[in-house]
Amino acid sequence: MKLGVFQNGWWNDALAAAEVESVALPVAAHPSANAYESGLSDRIENSRNVVVKLAESQVGLLLDNGGTGLGFLPSESGNGSLDILHERLGLPLVSHLVDPVNTALQGLDWPTVWQALQSGSWIKAVWDRAQAIELQRFGVPNVLHLPMGAPQRNYDTAPLDARRCRPEVSFVGGQNTGFFRTGNSFPADRLLPGSLALAVQSDLPQVSFYDAYHDLFGFGAPITEADDVTTQIHKTAAYLNAKLFYNAALCMRQRDRFVIFLKRKLGDRFRLIGPRWDEAYGLRAEPPFASTEDYFNHFRESAINLNWVNGNAETGLNLRHFEITAAGGFMLCRQQPELADCFEIGTECAVFQSEQDLLEKIHFYLGHPEQRAAIALAGQRRTLSEHMFSHRLRTLLRAVQPALSGPFPEFSNTTWQQDCKAVVNAADLILDCGANVGQMAEGFRSLYPSATIYCFEPVTSAFVQLQERCAKVRAHPVKKAVADFDGRTDIHLTAGSEAHSLLGFQEGNPCAQWTRITGSETVEVCTLDRWCDETGIEPQRIDLIKLDVQGAELKALYGARKLLRHVPLVLLEVSFVPIYKDSPLLGEIESFMRENGYRRRALYPSDQPHNWGDALYEKA
Repeated sequence: MKLGVFQNGWWNDALAAAEVESVALPVAAHPSANAYESGLSDRIENSRNVVVKLAESQVGLLLDNGGTGLGFLPSESGNGSLDILHERLGLPLVSHLVDPVNTALQGLDWPTVWQALQSGSWIKAVWDRAQAIELQRFGVPNVLHLPMGAPQRNYDTAPLDARRCRPEVSFVGGQNTGFFRTGNSFPADRLLPGSLALAVQSDLPQVSFYDAYHDLFGFGAPITEADDVTTQIHKTAAYLNAKLFYNAALCMRQRDRFVIFLKRKLGDRFRLIGPRWDEAYGLRAEPPFASTEDYFNHFRESAINLNWVNGNAETGLNLRHFEITAAGGFMLCRQQPELADCFEIGTECAVFQSEQDLLEKIHFYLGHPEQRAAIALAGQRRTLSEHMFSHRLRTLLRAVQPALSGPFPEFSNTTWQQDCKAVVNAADLILDCGANVGQMAEGFRSLYPSATIYCFEPVTSAFVQLQERCAKVRAHPVKKAVADFDGRTDIHLTAGSEAHSLLGFQEGNPCAQWTRITGSETVEVCTLDRWCDETGIEPQRIDLIKLDVQGAELKALYGARKLLRHVPLVLLEVSFVPIYKDSPLLGEIESFMRENGYRRRALYPSDQPHNWGDALYEKA
């Protein structure tokens, strides 16, 4: 399958490494040479060029950096409206957004941006998890979390002789906010939300700006389904304007303070390489390197490479995390929430927490070259094996696979109640697995008044509520998870109370707002086959098995193969994109069910029909 790629950047080499064929596509021009500043007229003109370029190319997916592939064309209806380019072409567009949306699309007015964000075939792959969750909470569809990575190139992988490194401490990066420069003034109401968010984070680091703005202090109401487009735009624009000071303050908290501190403490022993430091703070700095090769040689040859994230990220890692480690350099960086997701701290990189800690770590690692070399080598191995842009490309292709394979399976226009009743008019026994707090048990009781219903739920907090509901609907609660083994295991507790899972967190999943892991609980696990044997339930009595076990449905099915010789109906949740680590998609579920004598009777949409739904299978 061939990809159309805008502003190739690092994707060109990643595509070659992944052996994916591609077509280079132009991006809209702008006098500043910054594609982010391209306006609507620029993008319309460029879209016409893209249509010509794609006329004879069998492209199945469009890919860009920073939304540069978002284009527009005058509507064919002739009513003066605009069509979104990728929708006109009938192709999904994946944008790797390495800056906030309002920065990446700064050349467009916000109403245009907001309405484009609602496109169901535009996949927004966001590098910062907090920003991804933020967009999801604003109701933007198809948002994935995709970290940065290292460019594909030939890296020197020989073990580093740290004693031959230049005994220097360096930072490579520019000063990127003018918010605090002399002469700037902003109204207090633009400063207050960010100031309060930063103050709260001094005690509760996990609180995001979104949490502080909406939930803690109520500066604005969240977007709801009842809001019209004008209200949605107004709420989002007000939020982003309030966030400007917060982003500038993050620059100071996460980067500038340490640069200023080290320059005053170490002077020229701290090598600062990048633009605008003199202009902002009167700090002497060297100009950027002339070539990419110079950058990577510098990272490998410097004793300590410092890395600080800019203010455009709350939780994520920047490109430099992966460039330094890929080059085989030793990296000392500030603790960032997503760092432990990508590196083993202390083994593959080193971290500091404060100015004093930074000085102490610098002196320590300058005096321990062999330890530096071991950490640099381990970090390089991790990045080259997991964090190249070819790895990120494969993650993206897995995430958008349903779109690449054609349209989603057609959803049924009937309800599960109608279809179940058509196959089983009067049920004897129902197994409700993944019952949560008993939502479906009420539906089953209403549909089948005389059926015996067993509700399986392993998580204590949900089980307590399930017991209460089961007493009301005459169902039997069972405090167990169902899978393909019997025993005990830890279940991942998640931000969403209905998303607890035996499976791990999937990077880049579109439901990260709910599936992020917040803790764990040890639970009892059983196979349905063994549980029925021990309980004395004959398989022939079971009329319906329902499975909603958050990605572990196939495991549960493998543990019920004896029952599946007899059960007439199976209702289960199916995913169209990876939501949990190693969770099966619809195609794998379909194969298993066919092998066990079932055919799919219906597919029902969820409230996120592009991500998951419910499928009803009947014995063929």
